[in-house]
Amino acid sequence: MTAEGPPDKMAEVAGLAAAIADHILAQHEAGLTIPPDQFRMLVSAARMLLDNGVSWPPSVTYLVMEVARRVEEAEPPPKGDEVVAHLTRALNAAKPT
Repeated sequence: MTAEGPPDKMAEVAGLAAAIADHILAQHEAGLTIPPDQFRMLVSAARMLLDNGVSWPPSVTYLVMEVARRVEEAEPPPKGDEVVAHLTRALNAAKPT
C-alpha cells in the first residue's frame, strides 16, 4: 500500500489496529502472555495510520502511549522483544484494582 492509501483501506487498517489493541488488552486482563508478533502488528498498523494522517482508535492510542512512556522511563532502553515486557508492565500499572 502506498503512503496515500484509499480512505476505505485506512478505515480497514484502523479497525484492524483497534481489534489487535483490544485483543492485547483482553489477553493482559486474562493474565495471558502477549505474543511479540501481536504487538509488532499493532505498531505497524499504527505507523501506517500515522503516515496517512488517520487518527488512531482510542485503544491503539492508549497502548502505544503507555508503551512509549514506559520505554522512555526505562534504564537502559529496551531492545527488541523487551518492549513487549514494557507493554505488560504498563498494562499492569494501569489495571484497575
